[in-house]
Amino acid sequence: MTIQPSSTHQSSHLNLVCGPVDPMNGSEQSYRLTRLLGSGGQADVYQAVRLSAGISSTPVTVKIFRLQPDIDPQQQYRSWDKGDAVLMDLHSRGAESICRRIDAFYGRLPHFPHEDPSGDQVPYQVLEYLPGYDLRQYLGDRLGRLDGVHTLRTIAQVLQQLHNPQGGTHPILHMDIKPANVIIGPEGNAKIIDFTGARYHSPNHITTISYTRETAGPEAYEGRVGPSYDVHGFGSVAFYLITGATARTDSQDNLFPGQFHSDPWARLRQHPYLESNPRLRDHLYFPLADTPADRPTTAQLPRWIDELIAHVHRSPLPDLGVDWGPPPAPAQPSTGRARPTVAAPVPGPDATAVMEPGDFDRMVGGRQPVNAASTFNAPPMETAGTSQPAPRNVGRVQATDNAEANPTPPTDEPAPQQRSPHTPQDDRDMHPLLGPPGSMRRGLEFSFIGSLFTAIMWLLWILQGDRSVESGAMFLGLTITVAVSVFFLLRLTGGVFWGRMMGAKRRSARLSHLMTGGFMVAVGIGYLLQIDWELDSLIPF
Repeated sequence: MTIQPSSTHQSSHLNLVCGPVDPMNGSEQSYRLTRLLGSGGQADVYQAVRLSAGISSTPVTVKIFRLQPDIDPQQQYRSWDKGDAVLMDLHSRGAESICRRIDAFYGRLPHFPHEDPSGDQVPYQVLEYLPGYDLRQYLGDRLGRLDGVHTLRTIAQVLQQLHNPQGGTHPILHMDIKPANVIIGPEGNAKIIDFTGARYHSPNHITTISYTRETAGPEAYEGRVGPSYDVHGFGSVAFYLITGATARTDSQDNLFPGQFHSDPWARLRQHPYLESNPRLRDHLYFPLADTPADRPTTAQLPRWIDELIAHVHRSPLPDLGVDWGPPPAPAQPSTGRARPTVAAPVPGPDATAVMEPGDFDRMVGGRQPVNAASTFNAPPMETAGTSQPAPRNVGRVQATDNAEANPTPPTDEPAPQQRSPHTPQDDRDMHPLLGPPGSMRRGLEFSFIGSLFTAIMWLLWILQGDRSVESGAMFLGLTITVAVSVFFLLRLTGGVFWGRMMGAKRRSARLSHLMTGGFMVAVGIGYLLQIDWELDSLIPF
């Protein structure tokens, strides 16, 4: 059921009341709504106060959920209850840097104090009031300088608390990390909001998947999510801080002639700032990889942030209002390039679609599973409606992240960040010559197909008759040895020129495998040309 405020309701000051349906007289006037903060596809959000014997509390946020007419109400109640249970649990765990839950109840729609309440009961959630702006508003309207390092570290710490909780408590997925769900307070501190879609990491709890097209990972379309789904959301926030744009887009721009993006999910955005800085681009794409296994784990995010800082200080980026702190310490002659310090992780509600460089490369190769069960199947997608963004002055923001355009650019020419004289030497020479661990198996199918073709042709050649199996096997073994040598020669050549000289990061060995497979096919064709295709010579009996 959709709340339709009148023109009076939409003014800066309201005089509506609401509350739980219970036996006490006047319970449905327990909260007075004073201001509409925002409206999203699933709820309306108000600033409010709690009333008790005529005395008003300090401001709180009241979130009133809408019941969708085309979905079973019981299903919606269960979905809301799961998110509320998770947020209540996080509050009791003492989770930091999140919007805290105060109360929750079922009640009828808001009404004037002199009116009787009417309508069906809908879910209410009472949350702490957070003055501030979401990231899109803060950067888009240039409301101040943002500490990008602190913001990303805060999100990483929140995810660490959710994914790797202490004391044997159950891991949790937020499932909707995006710029609109990060609130920047008056002191510049960041907090994560909107746990409506949050779920325990359990197949019994994840029956729907929150999905925002411009910021969420493609695995939601397969109904399989895990902690890496939140890591993708983290990556979308980092992408936004660097570029001022969403990480994924449905635009067909910047594709090769004749190329068309046909996947159901939005593709990664090719931003001009990043295309001119390929090392920074590749680093930003790590947590945004289409395949969840290719992303860093939650525990690896602090190290990823350290390397991002180094990349930013080496890249001529425009000033979007984000500060990235001092550059990393200079290299020490006795120990070589200075390694970034790893920050220790802290232990410890918006209209979204709902669906039923260098050292870091080597570190990701040794990936360890997050402290949660493996991914599991969830029902197919179910999409909720879109909504308009929330007003600029927000406490508890309720807005979608469906804006395709970049934030309003500044009127003046942006000044590029200058390279610091203390920036460490370029680390291109640190790239593994054979590529990151695990990359050589990607593209193996090409070598396998070529080898299989050669083996079949060799077998037919042997079956023709007067040829020695021993000498033929020795020649085949020599051929395989040459093929392996060709493969490693290609990888080493690529490591020198493509990896170290060009500074690119090699995610796979497809080109080397393709050329090796081509070599094996050529050998197989050589056997084929020597085969006498008379049927009698091919049948040894």
